[in-house]
Amino acid sequence: MKQRLDKMMVARGLAATRSEAANWIQLGRIHVNGRVAVKAGEFVDETSDVTMNAPERYVSRAGLKLASVAHKLAVSFDGAVVLDVGSSTGGFTDYALQHGARLVYAVDVGTNQLHPKLREDARVELHEKTDIRDFSPAQMPDVVVIDASFISLRQILPHVRTLAGLNTKIIAMVKPQFEAGRRQLGRSGVIKNNTIRRQILADFEAWAKHYFVIIDKKDSDVAGVKGNLERFYELRLAKNGG
Repeated sequence: MKQRLDKMMVARGLAATRSEAANWIQLGRIHVNGRVAVKAGEFVDETSDVTMNAPERYVSRAGLKLASVAHKLAVSFDGAVVLDVGSSTGGFTDYALQHGARLVYAVDVGTNQLHPKLREDARVELHEKTDIRDFSPAQMPDVVVIDASFISLRQILPHVRTLAGLNTKIIAMVKPQFEAGRRQLGRSGVIKNNTIRRQILADFEAWAKHYFVIIDKKDSDVAGVKGNLERFYELRLAKNGG
């Protein structure tokens, strides 16, 4: 008998959910009988050899998103002090720790969201019920990672700028649906029109250049839960202060 690949992965314990399975397939990490799988919905024989080439696992989908662009952006967490803005379950924090971060300030307005394994990690300093605009870390971060929801980064980045130094790398994940104007966002909350998405990102870039130098930008290889395609920006402070 044959079965959907994503369902088979969950049944075999290779993924916790079909969504996670689809993410790994999308990243090219799943092999079926030696070939790279390309579709979560493909039907494969139940006797097939299904393997995962994924040495690292993360506590949430956000970790996969960061993993898909970190090497492209040449961001290093080795020995770094990291500020995770909008830490939530801790996908970005988990990625940073697995790649050598020595300290992560995990900041989120919510509570009881951070994964238990990260709560117990001595390298994590958790600040729940905390608006980043009211927070200042004891140590200047080497890297700032941002995954904020239901708020525009335009409301967050000006304060983040005051926490960073000239050598601080700011990796901000821009979610088009939270940067869009009312006329640009459909009822579904998903930006499906690529022309509108490009305009939203262009508007964000024009705004960001007033505060930062845009070093690089890469689209996430892993879409958001509803299908929104997010883009990561590497930002630095301008030497002249912007």
